Amino acid sequence: MNTKNTAVEVSATLDADISSDDVLRYVQTGDAAAILNVVQDPEVVARRIEQRIIDADSLAALLGNDTVLHARDYLNTPFQLLKVEWRPSDKNDGLPVYAVLTISDTEGEVMPMTCGARSVVLKLAKMDSAGWVDEQPWVKIVQGDKPTEAGNYTLDLQAAPAPF
Repeated sequence: MNTKNTAVEVSATLDADISSDDVLRYVQTGDAAAILNVVQDPEVVARRIEQRIIDADSLAALLGNDTVLHARDYLNTPFQLLKVEWRPSDKNDGLPVYAVLTISDTEGEVMPMTCGARSVVLKLAKMDSAGWVDEQPWVKIVQGDKPTEAGNYTLDLQAAPAPF
């Protein structure tokens, strides 16, 4: 039996989407499962935007703010997690993907949020893979108290009470 570590290649394009299972596999294999060949086709991006408009189930979702929040700018603020998607990262350090969340704030405004923090990405991938995102949980992003050796502050995803 060959017990040598071998890289497992996971190929995805935005046409096929990067799945939460792909993200989990990447982390489980010690980053040996590469997420490769991720291409942003402008037509696919346009179709995704059109589909978001068609799928809107409220005026807030249809006309919502197109400003994309970064998780670091929304610390300690409860939000309802509606959906998670994955996009290829153009950063050379860290994970090869980052999360694009669709969230709803306490006023019901629907907006996108991005996060590439490894612990948050891993928790989101696990939640989505297990079907827990479908429950639309209330969560919040929190920042660690102490910086890492590199001077960065870690982010984490925690449960938050529903506002009502």
